[in-house]
Amino acid sequence: MKSVFIRFSLIGLVAVLLQILIFRHLGFGVMEPDFVLLILIWVIATQNRTRSLLFAAYSGLLIDLFLDLWGLHMLSKTLTTFIVYPFIPKEEDSRLFLTQIMVLIFVIALVHNLLFLIFAFFAQIYHAELIFFQILFGSSLLTAIIGSIIYLFKDN
Repeated sequence: MKSVFIRFSLIGLVAVLLQILIFRHLGFGVMEPDFVLLILIWVIATQNRTRSLLFAAYSGLLIDLFLDLWGLHMLSKTLTTFIVYPFIPKEEDSRLFLTQIMVLIFVIALVHNLLFLIFAFFAQIYHAELIFFQILFGSSLLTAIIGSIIYLFKDN
């Protein structure tokens, strides 16, 4: 149990550092892929609900600490995990096609970004409708594209 906790803590830290150092710079304007969400989807597909929720809270808290967003990622990633957990096929299930993976990641990213933007509006971080749709659809599409590319090259 202790080694699993340490392993997932390190995975979460590395995912957040990659998000901050690399993936934030792959975006266009306010649209950026969410690498931490992709790692969270992998955790959901391989672990039970409790570990997935704890990982979502931990990785969301880490990214909020780096970006000073007052718990927005923690809340949105945890709620996203709670909502989409039953819909993500487990890793031992049949292998999905690339289009199925892309659509699944896009829908999960839409849910996550919608929750994030709703909480951001309550915190009065974003004010314009144009930014709302750019983040909602643009970031979701970028996340789905990056996730599909990673899925193509992952080890069978």
